[in-house]
Amino acid sequence: MDNNNIVQSIFTKNHYINPISCVIIWFGGILFIYKHLDERGLIIFFYTLTFCLVIILIGRTENYYKNFLTKNALFLAMLIITAAAILLNRLGYIGYPSIAGFSILWLLIIYYSQNVKMSLIQIAVFLLSPVLYSELISFSGIFALAMLVVLSIFISERFLESKKLDWKFFLVAFLFGVTLVANIFAGFVYIIYLLFLFRNNIRNGAIFILTMLAAYAMLLFLRDKEYITIVASYNNLLQSVPVWIVIFLVIASFYIGWIVADLQEVFFTGGLIYFILFTISFLLKITQSGWKIEVIDLSLMIVAIPFLVLSIKEYKVDRFWGKVLA
Repeated sequence: MDNNNIVQSIFTKNHYINPISCVIIWFGGILFIYKHLDERGLIIFFYTLTFCLVIILIGRTENYYKNFLTKNALFLAMLIITAAAILLNRLGYIGYPSIAGFSILWLLIIYYSQNVKMSLIQIAVFLLSPVLYSELISFSGIFALAMLVVLSIFISERFLESKKLDWKFFLVAFLFGVTLVANIFAGFVYIIYLLFLFRNNIRNGAIFILTMLAAYAMLLFLRDKEYITIVASYNNLLQSVPVWIVIFLVIASFYIGWIVADLQEVFFTGGLIYFILFTISFLLKITQSGWKIEVIDLSLMIVAIPFLVLSIKEYKVDRFWGKVLA
């Protein structure tokens, strides 16, 4: 492969994952503004301008801040922001689940991102998304549940060895089953991730999935017998989507799981599926009830955004062969 044909960047026509993720997140912000704010036209203009300028400035000014802004300094800054969020909780403006979800996200970003520039871009894009601001209004906790799914995947990446059947293997499988009870919508990204992880070890993959489903069934049984209470459950998110579309996307998830190349593509395709579900649900509500602000339900968009944020990264692309895997 000719190195002259390889481009490492963030936003070019060949780096399709990053711009698509940013556009979807920006679109979510537009819908949030339209639903909750007045003077929408002017605010949308300034929001779009800010969204673009922040990303461009972070990318173009790296030489000015990379010598003094380290990951440790960024970690300290995010701790201060989190402390401020806790104060907002004491004033009744935001719930602890949202703060916990936000803390998990920025910790994962700082720990796993390639450099400070990518950490800044991912955190900035998230803060410009509608997630936290929706939680300020609704206190739904759905963002925290989505982050539990993300965290379970990172725990799997950190501790799970797909060829080794040890206690960590079964503990991670149990964790996946637990998160699936509260978030049945997690099934889409779990299908993609588990096929990506175990496609070269079908036997262990089958054992993992059976253990996960056994944990899922056991917890549902305990819930039905009222031995345990599952407070947070968002199984109704897919109620407005026709069953045949859900089945089609499940089948598509199986296919995607076989072809994704790395964890970035797992997060991107998972976020894309949740965005597709959001779009279909949104359009169906418009056809049934007509256009009105009440049909804008950002729940599935909020689920999609953390996955899309984590899919934004700097990677190499060959001009002819496409993405270059590290």
